This record gives sequence, C-alpha cells and structure tokens, in this order.
Amino acid sequence: MLRTALGPVIARFLEDPAAVEVMLNPDGRIWIDRLSEGLSDTGERLSPADGERIVRLVAHHVGAEVHAGAPRVSAELPETGERFKGLLPPVVSAPARRR
Repeated sequence: MLRTALGPVIARFLEDPAAVEVMLNPDGRIWIDRLSEGLSDTGERLSPADGERIVRLVAHHVGAEVHAGAPRVSAELPETGERFKGLLPPVVSAPARRR
C-alpha cells in the first residue's frame, strides 16, 4: 500500500532487484544506484510538492513528526523493511529522500 502511495516512478525503481539505493535530490532529479551499473540519473523528476508528500507520508506511517523544526525523518519502510531517509527545508532547499 505504501509503495503505491509513493507513486509509479518511485515504485518502479523500488521493484528493480538490482537497485541498491533510490535518491531524490532537492533539484527534483531521481538517481538510482544499481549493483550492475553504479549511480546514474534516471532522467525522471519529481516536483517539490511530490517529494514533500512522500517524506510526510513515510513519517506518518512510522509515527514520526517532520516539520521545519524537525526536518529529518529516518525510518524503515513498513512491509518491506527498506531504509528511508527524508529531509525537508530548511536543511535542504527542497524535499529530498533516500532509500
């Protein structure tokens, strides 16, 4: 359920068995680190609003608070156990996340 809420672009990368890490940079670019290829720009982008929605959604699912006074969330994704780290302004210029 949470994977679906992350959106089709992120869900597709999370389903890649070679993916070690999926990253959303503050500029909206999505990067993927694969065992076979290393780190590469996927050519996909997310809006700042979508990035913030993902960070807040994960925080909500794990019972964490995330806001300007506490702009970081580290969690293990429910159901799959993947690690998640999300950052919001003011520590970054736009929402960013790593899995």
